[in-house]
Amino acid sequence: MTEIIPVRGRLYRADLGFGLKPWLVVSNNARNQKLDECLVVRITTSDKPDIASIVKLGPNDPVVGRILCDDLGPMYRDDIKADLGALSAQTMMQVATALRHVLAI
Repeated sequence: MTEIIPVRGRLYRADLGFGLKPWLVVSNNARNQKLDECLVVRITTSDKPDIASIVKLGPNDPVVGRILCDDLGPMYRDDIKADLGALSAQTMMQVATALRHVLAI
């Protein structure tokens, strides 16, 4: 399999210790190209409270569920099993806002 270079705003299926799940890359592309790992947030289909750190996926996104921006961690390139597609620009703007809230920046 060809190595995938993770891209900010794209979803990837990977097993990070919880079975195969979708993860959203949130680290910047310059970092993603130079390092063997990127920063990701978890996607869930479970109901979650309406709080600033959780973004609901929209109809233009490749999967359904919620993005847990407070569940942030590393994902290594060799963990990636599939590219699931890119989030809409609107959803990524909401993710950026949620990450600013989580990180207090």
